[in-house]
Amino acid sequence: MTEAYPLQEESNYIPYCIGNIRHNGVVSTSNRLIRPIELSANEYKALLYAMAVANYGEKNSADREITEQTYIYLYKDDLADLLGLSKRNSINVAIDRIYKELSSRVAHFIIEEPADDGKRKTKKVHSVVPIIRELRWEDDSKNAIQIRFTSEVLPYFTQLAGGNFTTYQLKHLFALDSVASMSLYTYFIKNEFKYTNQKSYEIPLLLENLKALIDINETKYDRWVDFRRYVLDKIVAEINENTDLQLEYETIKKGRPIIGVNFKLQRRLTEKSHADLAIVEKIYLDVPFEDNAFVKELGAKFDTNVRSWYISTDDENYAQFKKWFKKAGCLTDSQANIVVNDTLFQMDFAEIGMSLNDFKRNMKQKLKNNSEFVQSIRERLNEIFGKEVI
Repeated sequence: MTEAYPLQEESNYIPYCIGNIRHNGVVSTSNRLIRPIELSANEYKALLYAMAVANYGEKNSADREITEQTYIYLYKDDLADLLGLSKRNSINVAIDRIYKELSSRVAHFIIEEPADDGKRKTKKVHSVVPIIRELRWEDDSKNAIQIRFTSEVLPYFTQLAGGNFTTYQLKHLFALDSVASMSLYTYFIKNEFKYTNQKSYEIPLLLENLKALIDINETKYDRWVDFRRYVLDKIVAEINENTDLQLEYETIKKGRPIIGVNFKLQRRLTEKSHADLAIVEKIYLDVPFEDNAFVKELGAKFDTNVRSWYISTDDENYAQFKKWFKKAGCLTDSQANIVVNDTLFQMDFAEIGMSLNDFKRNMKQKLKNNSEFVQSIRERLNEIFGKEVI
C-alpha cells in the first residue's frame, strides 16, 4: 500500500477501502445523484464498483468516515470479472482507457436553494462538479486503480444511513452492456418504493424526459419509429433478458403525435431469487502441488495475486473440495509463504536473535493454524494481498 497515508487507529477517516465484487453484492447511492455525464459503460461500472467498495468499507468502520483522503482500491482481476474480460491484454487496454477518461468526468446534480425573489421559497439549480480528486494507476505493477473522490460527490454514496437513497443489486447492473439500459433500470428501481405492495405497476415518462434520462439529444431520433427501433426496443430487451425486471410499454399520444411512453413493470421471481441475493464469496484452498491438476479439472480457479486456488461458495462441486479447505480464519500454505517473504512483514515481526529461516518456519505455522493471531493482523494481510483473504 501507499506510505503517504499509513493506517493509524487514531485517524478519524478511513485511509483506504479494499473490496472484492463477491463481497459487495449491492451498491447504495443517494436518490439525488444523477448519472455522471457522457460515461462509457465500463467507466460507469467502474464508478459503481468503487461506490460499492466504499459502502462496504464504511459498514466495517462505523467510527470513521470516508473523505477526500480515502483511497478506493479497484483491483485489476476484480475489474476484469466485472467487465467480462479474460485475456490479459484486453484487461490492460480496458483499464488504461478507464483511467485516461474517468479522470476528467463530471457529475450532474439538481440542487434546491433559497430563491432570491420573494415569490418562491426555493429554486432549482443545476450543478456540474468533478467526480475524481485523484486517480492513480502504477506503471510497474498495474495491479489496481486507486481513486480519491471529491468532497462534493462523496455524500451521495457515503454516510447514507439517515438519507433518501436506493440500493441496487450489482449483478443486474453489471449484466447490462449499455449506459442507456443502466440509466433506465436504476430510474425504475429508484421509483419502485411508490409501488411496494403491487405486483405490477406503471411509470409514465414524457418522451423528452426519457431521452434526457438515457442521455440522448432531444433532436436525435426525432421520428418515433426510429427511436423505438434503434433505442427503446433494444433497451427493453436488454433489461428483460438480464435483470429482475420485466418491462412492457405503450405510447402516450396527444392527438396523433406520440409525446411519451407508459412503462408497465413487474418483478420477475424465479426459484433462485433468494439464493441469488446471498453474497457469494471466495474460498481459498490449501492444495499440495501434486493435486493442482485435479482441482483445476474440478473447476477451481487460480488467484494470481495471492498465488492460491479458490472456489466460490456457490460452486456446484463444493462438497468435493472440502478435503482442501484451510483451517477457518487462517491462511493456506501458499498464502503464508507470500506473507513470511514480505520484507516489511519480516521487519515488523521478526524476533531478535532468531534466524530468518526459523522465523519463516515458526510464522508459517502460526499463520496456518492460529486464527486469533491471523485476525489480529488482518489489516496488514489485506495490505500485502490487496484484498480480503480470510
